Amino acid sequence: MTYSIHNILRDARILLDRNAFDRPLIPTCDADSRSFNELIASKILTAARQVMEEAPPALLAPGRPVRSRLTWPEGVGRGMAILPLPDDFLRLLSVRLSDWHRPARIITDTDPDYRWQASPFAGLRGNPSRPVAVVCAQPQGHVAELYASAAGPDVTLTMAQYAALPQIIDGGLEIPRRLYDAFISRVGELTRQSFTY
Repeated sequence: MTYSIHNILRDARILLDRNAFDRPLIPTCDADSRSFNELIASKILTAARQVMEEAPPALLAPGRPVRSRLTWPEGVGRGMAILPLPDDFLRLLSVRLSDWHRPARIITDTDPDYRWQASPFAGLRGNPSRPVAVVCAQPQGHVAELYASAAGPDVTLTMAQYAALPQIIDGGLEIPRRLYDAFISRVGELTRQSFTY
C-alpha cells in the first residue's frame, strides 16, 4: 500500500508526541538548523528498509514478480540455475522451478549451508525434493543460485517473487499494510536517537 509522506510525518509526530507540526526540534535562531519534519523525513527510507529486511516473508507477500531468464552453467535442466535479480531487489521471498516439489529454502552466500551446495553428493546439496536458493552479490548485481534440477531442458521458472527497495515516488512510500505500525515505530526510534540537547 502507498502512504503519503505527509501522513507518515503526522503519524510519526503523534508517536513522538510532537503534534505542533511546524515547531522546530530545538528552538533556535540558526537558519541552517533542520526542522523536526526534516529530521523525521531523513529517517523514513532507513526505517522502511530495516523493517522490510527483518519481517517474515509472509508479511511482505505478495511481492513483485522476477521476470529474468534462467541461465544454466552446466547445461539446461542440469544442476544449478542462475536467476538474475532486479536492480531494486531487497529480499527474495519465494522461488520455484517446474521440477521442484516445493518452493526453495532461501539462504545467502554467508550461510554455512552454502558450502554444501557444491558437494558432489546429491543428499547434501539442494535437489528437487529439498531445493535451495542462494542469494549472492556479483559484480553485475544480485543473483539467485538455484540448486538443483535434474529434469532436463523442459525445466522452467514457475514462480519467483521479491521485495523491492523502498523508494519515495510522487510524495508516497509503498510499504505493506501489515508492517505500517512497525515502520512508524522504527521511524520514531531512529528520530529519537538523533535528538541532541
